[in-house]
Amino acid sequence: MKTLFLLLVLFFSSSSEARNARTIRLDDKKTEAVRVITSYTTVLSFPTRPTKVIIGNKGLFAVEYIEADLAITALRSGARSNLFVYLEGRRFGFDLVAVSEGGDEIVLVRDIAEKKIKVTPKVIHE
Repeated sequence: MKTLFLLLVLFFSSSSEARNARTIRLDDKKTEAVRVITSYTTVLSFPTRPTKVIIGNKGLFAVEYIEADLAITALRSGARSNLFVYLEGRRFGFDLVAVSEGGDEIVLVRDIAEKKIKVTPKVIHE
């Protein structure tokens, strides 16, 4: 019985595909491909809440705001569309592609210029 249990655990742990979050660095002159698994949701995570989102074909992908994230779901297999996300005066472009496997689950989106921008923390006095 122990052997059967161990074999089942090994089978399911090796057959499930664990995916890590992917970090991409963009500027307003570059687009990045995002692979959305059909019947799953892919999350684009931004440092701040996007102010505007424009999708090329609303009938192929559903997009939902959740704080600083965008949850994207492919509505059809084989769907393709572009997506532009605006935040804090910056524009990020994406090429959305619906795939059957091997897609992105979480994509951390960062500005390529963020290392050049000096951030001064605010001091709050009580």
